[in-house]
Amino acid sequence: MLNGSSRHIPRVSQTQLILRMAAAMTLAMGALFWHGPWSLTALTLGTAALAVAVGAHRHPWKRLALVFVWQVVLVMALYLLRYGAQSLPDGALVAGRLVLLVLPGVLLMRTTHHGEMARLLVRVLPARMGFVLSTCVFFFPTLWSVTVQTYESQVLRGARILPRELVNPLNWGTLVRVICLPAIVSSLALARDVALAAHCRWYGLHPDRTVWPGPNPSDTTGEPRA
Repeated sequence: MLNGSSRHIPRVSQTQLILRMAAAMTLAMGALFWHGPWSLTALTLGTAALAVAVGAHRHPWKRLALVFVWQVVLVMALYLLRYGAQSLPDGALVAGRLVLLVLPGVLLMRTTHHGEMARLLVRVLPARMGFVLSTCVFFFPTLWSVTVQTYESQVLRGARILPRELVNPLNWGTLVRVICLPAIVSSLALARDVALAAHCRWYGLHPDRTVWPGPNPSDTTGEPRA
């Protein structure tokens, strides 16, 4: 399972999942294309409503929140270096819009069971495309989890990669060696494992057979469907 915590995620109906996906896509597109005077306020409220609707409070968000904070700080720092202090409000707006662009999709991935997502995608897309897309969607959270474990292990070993230590550019090389390079290797290993798992399940043997849906609240027979 690409989403390591998916077994603890409550299942929802296909209609609820479609509504969640539509809401997440609408909010993300709004963050990308809507630049009206009240756009950020409306998008923030919409994203908060989506978080409440999908039950985001049942999942840990501390590490992910730190990532968004670092993103905002980095964007504002770049604006400060490039355009001066008078550009900080513009930098904050851009950083906030980037967060609102990514956050709806993250909410959807963190609160949706992989099997349900795959089952829905293969119904509305060609079988192979649906399988590949659903796999890619849940590939990155798994890779992120592995990277976080690597980071914590390296910190315990004494690597100088804590946030306060990365202020010093001399420690950036350490970050690349002990985090970035292992993350690349882990991504290749995960891709190999996914391909092996699909091969062992004879994926592609039949053109109309796509996924094993798993238990469905509306179907308790547990029989595989195309």
